[in-house]
Amino acid sequence: MSLDLTTIDAEAFPLFTRLGPSLMLMLPVDRDAVPGLDEAYTEASLDSTTGIQDTGTAIDAYWKVEADHLHVLLVLKGRTPKPFELAVRFPSSAEDERQFFTGLAAHAETGPVSLSIYPDKEDVGRAVQALADQEATLFTSLGIGVESEMHCRTLLRLSRSPR
Repeated sequence: MSLDLTTIDAEAFPLFTRLGPSLMLMLPVDRDAVPGLDEAYTEASLDSTTGIQDTGTAIDAYWKVEADHLHVLLVLKGRTPKPFELAVRFPSSAEDERQFFTGLAAHAETGPVSLSIYPDKEDVGRAVQALADQEATLFTSLGIGVESEMHCRTLLRLSRSPR
């Protein structure tokens, strides 16, 4: 991880919904959190609403547990349309917070955990409603589908004592 990694504190824990065997995480990440993210939101929205893919949006994501177990980081690395690197920091010191993350890791052993990000909390709510109403076009235009099968094994570190 680079030394100049921009880190923001999460506004809230990811909202999640079950879609069959899949668990979908939905997280608000402000479009101005880091240079390049606004362009990724715009490109993803254009791709989904016009049906014409230009440069596309490619973002990799992975989890990192801090050595003291007080925080979990979700690291987002944008590749296109513009490169960026951002970490979203979640608290993990309380028992219910640790259980949330270890539950994600346990679910990933049996079914996929996907991640989508949205510019704000209101868009997360609109995306949840679009899913319920089976409005796929609206759902995909509101945010960015980052990962369809996130690796969550590193979150199991929270079930052990900190270093």
